Amino acid sequence: MSRNVNSELCRALIQRLSELESERARVLRHLSHELKTPLAALREGISLLQDGVAGPLTTPQQEVVSILANNTRLLQQQIAELLDYHATVLDASRLQLRHVDLRGLVDSVVEAQRLQLQTQSQQVRVECSAGAVLLDPDKMRVALGNLLSNAIAFTPPGGEIVFHISRGASVGKPGSERLFIDCIDSGPGVAEADAAKIFDPFVQGRRRPASGAGGSGVGLSIVREVAMIHGGQVSLVPCAQGAHFRMELPYEE
Repeated sequence: MSRNVNSELCRALIQRLSELESERARVLRHLSHELKTPLAALREGISLLQDGVAGPLTTPQQEVVSILANNTRLLQQQIAELLDYHATVLDASRLQLRHVDLRGLVDSVVEAQRLQLQTQSQQVRVECSAGAVLLDPDKMRVALGNLLSNAIAFTPPGGEIVFHISRGASVGKPGSERLFIDCIDSGPGVAEADAAKIFDPFVQGRRRPASGAGGSGVGLSIVREVAMIHGGQVSLVPCAQGAHFRMELPYEE
């Protein structure tokens, strides 16, 4: 009798948790929609001021408008990143596994951010010794895109970013072949005090991006979620210069 009661309580609890998660997702989508409309209007108004539609601006007024434009852009970016993070978490159980040419996938991610790279005169070097692997290409594209975005933000103008993709044995799991995806930038690296929590949601490290503008702190959290749902992990590898992030995944051809 007691076992049946416990089983029913567990089912009820799981059902309630599922309902709460769905409600949270609904509220988040609604909130995002409600924020996007006034943000778009605000950006349009700022753009009109910058174009001189309301008349010429004094130097102090131009500085204020520039600050408003920058803060509005950052807020819009943070909302988008927050939604991306929650979408990744909520969709974690639905993997669409396919055999994917990982070199081609990385190249497409780099190409998608070509403009940002050209603006900063940065170069990306891709080294790949792995062939086609079994993974979810859409989720992996998101993870790789976040790794690259982070590297671009922290790499100084003219710097180099390296993607190194290889296969080999795991240190902790001898006998099992693993896939390693390393992303190495040439920025200031991660402060020792931040290393233990750098993959936690909404955590921003002490060292600032080369541009001076901080993000929302969810990009690396998304990378961790994608690695975990593939049965892998992501870690910060000690590095003499820059930041070195490594995704370690099961290698399945």
